[in-house]
Amino acid sequence: MTDPAYLQPGRFVESDAPEIVRFARDAAAGASAPIDVAVKLYYAVRDSILYDPYQNYNRPETYSGLTAPTRGRGFCVSKAALLAASARALGIPARMGFADV
Repeated sequence: MTDPAYLQPGRFVESDAPEIVRFARDAAAGASAPIDVAVKLYYAVRDSILYDPYQNYNRPETYSGLTAPTRGRGFCVSKAALLAASARALGIPARMGFADV
């Protein structure tokens, strides 16, 4: 059973923000199966949000999924937060995962 927390908005995974809902719906247009929606969301975040490691890491909004589509750029954490938020906005459970590289 899926933890219902993976469908709820969070501090940096703002799945209820109108901008994220719009981004998710636009990105998933034409897909109906959850796997197809998830793949389209992945490609939209990967391809439409420029990867930019030059961020102000002292500002909390740098880690927010909402800032990525607003600015059109982000780094790995904000892009991952956008992907998780977009999935949640469309009813696909999602969570963040972190690792040291």
